[in-house]
Amino acid sequence: MKSLVLLISLLAVIPCVQAQQTDLIANTDGRKTISLDGEWRTIIDPYETGYYDYRYQPSADGYFKDAKPKTKSDLIEYDFDTSESLKVPGDWNTQQERLLFYEGTIWYKKSFDYQRKENTRLFVYFGAANYIADVYLNGDARPHRLTVGPGRYLWDLSLRKRIS
Repeated sequence: MKSLVLLISLLAVIPCVQAQQTDLIANTDGRKTISLDGEWRTIIDPYETGYYDYRYQPSADGYFKDAKPKTKSDLIEYDFDTSESLKVPGDWNTQQERLLFYEGTIWYKKSFDYQRKENTRLFVYFGAANYIADVYLNGDARPHRLTVGPGRYLWDLSLRKRIS
């Protein structure tokens, strides 16, 4: 079974918003769905070290890799597996007192198993993303950017493109 890792770098909150919009995909009740709601592992990143290197250039080894040290000398200074968690959907400002006035980057990680059948498509649906959310899948350095929320977004993982 293939394990998928979904990482989201957020620059604001993810509110739970139910907007009056048309459905982005037809027959959702007749499709197999997996809810990603619940506890997500998080890393607060006020200096954006999870994205930029020491020269303030995008790093090829950012937090989206979810790297694990192979030796004692590997310089990996983060660990989603031991980090705190926040509830999704929800904003971080009301979940922890120290985040009440925080306006910066927080990395969210959710792992789930899914075996895609041949000749089928796979979609990820986001009910809302506020400001900017960069979505990474399985350590791929090419993020999918969701901007200016709240809004609903549908991402076709089989085509690697945003549908709405």
